Amino acid sequence: MAEPRDRDAEGRDPEHRDREDFDRQWQEIVAGLGPLDVSARDAERMAGAEPAGPDPATADRDEAPAPDGGRGPRDYAVDEDDGDFVPPEPPALGSGNPAIVLSMIGVAGAPAGLLLTAIFWPAAPGVVLAVLVAAFMAGAVGLFFALPRDADRDGPGDDGARV
Repeated sequence: MAEPRDRDAEGRDPEHRDREDFDRQWQEIVAGLGPLDVSARDAERMAGAEPAGPDPATADRDEAPAPDGGRGPRDYAVDEDDGDFVPPEPPALGSGNPAIVLSMIGVAGAPAGLLLTAIFWPAAPGVVLAVLVAAFMAGAVGLFFALPRDADRDGPGDDGARV
């Protein structure tokens, strides 16, 4: 037995509604949108006709319009460079505090070493594992003690905000 289909208010099948009813409902939807403000230039573009002249909104600009006649985010002329910016040289990689560098190596390298040991040397002696765990712990403690001890590092009255 076939299941009953949903019917509209008049008892008709939704699939068999006549075209006039569909058009009437569409017109109600469009009327509910309100007036649409379409400029004459946009109306010509939507109709496929070429615009009669330059767009008065962009007539005072000297940039070239986009290929489709509209303006996009990249439709601009590049301004002349005011000056040459030369960034400062970055510090050398080995110029950091050696204690902090070794601590970071211990914190990052020990877990990586444990992972590689577990993959490539599953029968590693316990001493190797203990050394890797100790290296991690020593690095973490070293980084903890390298933290600044006072909150007022930049002088009195500095709340940390930067603009």
